[in-house]
Formats: sequence, C-alpha cells, structure tokens
Amino acid sequence: MMKFTAAAFVFLTCMTLLFTTEVTSARLQLRCPCIKMYSGKPINPKLIQKVQMIPAGAQCKNVVIIATLKNGQMCLNPKDEWVKKIIKG
Repeated sequence: MMKFTAAAFVFLTCMTLLFTTEVTSARLQLRCPCIKMYSGKPINPKLIQKVQMIPAGAQCKNVVIIATLKNGQMCLNPKDEWVKKIIKG
C-alpha cells in the first residue's frame, strides 16, 4: 500500500507540474510578439538576414513582420511600402 501511495503522489506531482507548464506556455503564446513597430526610413535589404511574417489571429489582431538583423530582431510596419517589397522578395 505504501508503494502505491508514493507512486500516486509522484504521478500527481508530475501531472500538476506538466499542467502548470502547459498553461504558462499557452499564456505566453497568446501575446503579440511586437509591442512597437519600426516605421522609419527603409532598412537596406542586405542587412536583413531573415524575415518572418505571422498572420493576424488570436495571439495578435494585426499581421506581424519580424526582421532578423545581425544585431537582433526588429518588428516592421507591414503597411510601409518598403516592407511590402521586402516581403515579396
């Protein structure tokens, strides 16, 4: 009986931790990844290593464009003409 009680305790503890982790990660995914968007003068496309487009959805009401540069990531305004050209390639 003691082995069963210990096993049940370990199982319930693991399930609680797993559930807590899943809820926390779900909350993090529901946030919009861009708080501010860069809408200044055009960035030279040669400086952009990667462009990621995230469509509007439950996590964010607007389309999100994330440009990866050598010194980090930057959110771009998808309405800017130069950003539209970069997306089209």
